[in-house]
Amino acid sequence: MKILSKRIISALLAAMTTVGTVACADSQPDNNSETTVGDTQTGGTDAVETDATETGRAAVSDNLPSDLNLNGRSIRILARSGDKDTRLEFLADEESGDIVEDAVYKRNLTVCERLNVTLDVIEVNEERHSGAGINDLLTASVMAGSDDYDLVANHLGQLSPLILQGIFQNMYDLPYIDWDQPWWNQSYNDAVTIGGKRYACAGELSLSMIMGIYATFFNKQLWDNYYNDQDLYEIVKSGDWTLDKLTEFSTGVYEDINGDGACDEGDTFGMSYILDSIQADAFAAGAGVSFTEYSDGKYTWALENEHTADFLGKMEKLLFDKSTLLTTNLDAFQTTLLDKMKNDSALFIVHMLSGTELLREMVGDYGIVPMPKFDASQSDYKTTVHNGSSVFAIPATAVGADEIAAVLEALCSESYRMVTPAYFDVALKVKYARDDSASEMLDICIDSISFDFAYLFNSAIGSNAAIFRSLLKSENIGSAMSTIASKKSEVDSKLAEIVTAYGELE
Repeated sequence: MKILSKRIISALLAAMTTVGTVACADSQPDNNSETTVGDTQTGGTDAVETDATETGRAAVSDNLPSDLNLNGRSIRILARSGDKDTRLEFLADEESGDIVEDAVYKRNLTVCERLNVTLDVIEVNEERHSGAGINDLLTASVMAGSDDYDLVANHLGQLSPLILQGIFQNMYDLPYIDWDQPWWNQSYNDAVTIGGKRYACAGELSLSMIMGIYATFFNKQLWDNYYNDQDLYEIVKSGDWTLDKLTEFSTGVYEDINGDGACDEGDTFGMSYILDSIQADAFAAGAGVSFTEYSDGKYTWALENEHTADFLGKMEKLLFDKSTLLTTNLDAFQTTLLDKMKNDSALFIVHMLSGTELLREMVGDYGIVPMPKFDASQSDYKTTVHNGSSVFAIPATAVGADEIAAVLEALCSESYRMVTPAYFDVALKVKYARDDSASEMLDICIDSISFDFAYLFNSAIGSNAAIFRSLLKSENIGSAMSTIASKKSEVDSKLAEIVTAYGELE
């Protein structure tokens, strides 16, 4: 059974909204090519196994009819493939021995056999940080009234403006999608919805979103050296993992390893942090800071409050004690963040889960816990994801949206059962299916993903959802609240424009 075909479009051609294909080897992703892969024998779902059985994920089934047959329909998916984070969401030509690739392959096979469909992936050579080429292709297609694509997967931040241009169909009431299932990200899906209109969605099909979750990594050797009488996993489970705890644990670690009498990169620190980076967004999300609030049919700027001021105070205490934390700029990302963890010279770092790939050569062990709460009274752990994570939408010109919805539901549900547990096996360096405390931490990280409406439409509101990156860049953050207040008029006006645009959409 043929399950997957793929077409590769260069980002340059995508930017010119010209689609061309020439035959070339599959190993040349920068060229334009059309390739058919994966003539496989039908083995039924019995051939697809996953270690998720012990975790309970495999026991959570979707509600798609068992006799649903889409009669060999080809589902055309416009997607990025410029790096591993994006390519792995759809593309696995065959079983290779790589845990995650094999899970993606088996998921695709299962979905195609269940629904009698093929997946036609139209690749655009763009990576996690980009999506303009896909936007250009898609906009040109829809504006021309062409039915070229059934499903699009693109950069969260760059897809959002297309919503306001009427490029997508409302998915809110489509059949077959059960929005209450655990493979859908409720926070994103609620945030992107206004008045029963949902033009994009997020779920566990987005491996780039799972990989893009921001979490706290800790060096287990340093933890045992300094805090072997405490169990950080138990602190998390008790609800007591907070900004104050992070500061407390970070404060007692500093050692002048190189003996030069200065706090510098040659020493051991409680934490390493990159200034003016998305890590600031993760801390704000973790502390439950809300950029906007929705009331009486409108969104307003909501940062002017005591909670925000208290959050800034806690962050100032954490970030600017030079004997606690090593700070640097983004240019020194590798040496000050990841290498400090690998070399057992930083107890904590904040990073995406994909950082596990870069820690693969680490001799010692690391652990992963969620972002710290503001305080113990905060009800849940929260975090954000990289804004280049993929979200999904159905183009306005696509025909048969109900069938597309069925395939999307199946892809998300099978990803929940197969792909995410496989990725966690890699992230943990142990089997996720053991269901131990380390696995529980990753479940908490997924459950803690939180989206603010401002984050979705950051570019439309003057990038003010990233305001903490600059506010937490220097020790002089005492004027931060006045800076926040100065943004209110501008942001409220932009938010009103977005809500008005939603109201005019079909």
